[in-house]
Amino acid sequence: MSRYSLKPLPDRADLFEVAVGWDVGLYTYFVTVFGTPADDCDPEVLLWRGSSFCEIRDLGALLGFVREFAEVSPELANRLESDKRASPQGLGNPV
Repeated sequence: MSRYSLKPLPDRADLFEVAVGWDVGLYTYFVTVFGTPADDCDPEVLLWRGSSFCEIRDLGALLGFVREFAEVSPELANRLESDKRASPQGLGNPV
């Protein structure tokens, strides 16, 4: 599994972190958006996509979810595609 932490867009002061990546076991891209934490609490999960098998197989779909929260550089987009291509094509993984 890969996971990359993104800085939220400047106008999203309500956010703490945006995480994206590739989940090998679920064969899906994922995005998790965390709100700013309250005192002595963990950040609240505001959005979580890519938590079920093959939910987000297309990078464009992932970028569609992310664009209102953070920017994904072309370099990171390439890295995410590489992470998916590097996934084993074993049992349970679609070709």
